[in-house]
Amino acid sequence: MGRRIAWVVLYAALLGLAGSATHARADELTPQEKAALDRVGRWKIINFSLFAIGLGYALVKYSPRFFNARSADIQKAIKDATGLKLEADFRYSEIDRKMATLAEAVAKLRAEAALEMEREHRRVIGQTQEEIVHISHNVAAELDAVQNEGADRVRRRTAQLALGLAERRLHDRFASGEPASLTQDFIHLVEQGKN
Repeated sequence: MGRRIAWVVLYAALLGLAGSATHARADELTPQEKAALDRVGRWKIINFSLFAIGLGYALVKYSPRFFNARSADIQKAIKDATGLKLEADFRYSEIDRKMATLAEAVAKLRAEAALEMEREHRRVIGQTQEEIVHISHNVAAELDAVQNEGADRVRRRTAQLALGLAERRLHDRFASGEPASLTQDFIHLVEQGKN
């Protein structure tokens, strides 16, 4: 039904255009020109009508497919755009939500960082104290070792000096000829050492 109405409207418009063009020029022409123009004008009108009918037929036959395909493309693009808009709105709302909690997140991160720094500070102080205690023990042990070594050296030196002195005394006594009293002193010292 819609096609028939389109055909009728198209045909009427074409005839109206052709008739108005002919009448406008007909007032200015001579009778012979009018007769020649009427013969040529009829063929022009018939030719134009056939062209208009062919064009109308092609439009009626092929334009619905074109416009339907174009409409489907437009509908698909609208759906895609709507989906993209919804996705963008969701992302925007997520960004807004995150931005709203950003100050709290920064404060939380700062608090966590401060706690971590405090823990690390305590750990470093603890390790430093342990190292100080360890070094103090090592230094004390080394001092004891050095003192013991010094004491041992002093004892050895004293013993060497005492032996040297005893050797000189013995040498001097034997040189003076008192071996009996020397033997007596030796026996007396040995007996004191046993007691």
